[in-house]
Amino acid sequence: MKELERRSLSIARPVGPAAATAGPVILFTAGGVRFAVAADEVQEVRGGDERTTIRKLKGPEIIDFALQVGLGEGILERLLVLKPGDCALAVTDVERMASIPKVVSLPGLFRGVERQWYRGLLLLENEVVPLVRTEYWRKAFAADTLQGTVHG
Repeated sequence: MKELERRSLSIARPVGPAAATAGPVILFTAGGVRFAVAADEVQEVRGGDERTTIRKLKGPEIIDFALQVGLGEGILERLLVLKPGDCALAVTDVERMASIPKVVSLPGLFRGVERQWYRGLLLLENEVVPLVRTEYWRKAFAADTLQGTVHG
């Protein structure tokens, strides 16, 4: 009986995803921390001076990325408009594009909601950079829109 219980426990344990290729990414900073997002998931990059215009016109909902990931309220200088264009991550700076060969799975110390925020980690210039999971932010935006919550 105990052997059967052990087997069911080992079967029930989730297996972490294998390392995936990242391809081109856009590097950005928010709350003093560097992050990356897959370039093919970004519709466009806008300057922070367009924030006021965006809020007045019909456009993407703005999410203060640093605030949402627990880094405090960020200095919002740039917008990463996520495809299909209904929401944008407000960030401090968009640095550049880079090509990253692979994504490393999140280690076990990532146990909470951050497992939903990030696809994995990138090793870049002797630095570990979280790769943002854009589908989480689009879904979070959609859920909050239904509840009437404002992000920015």
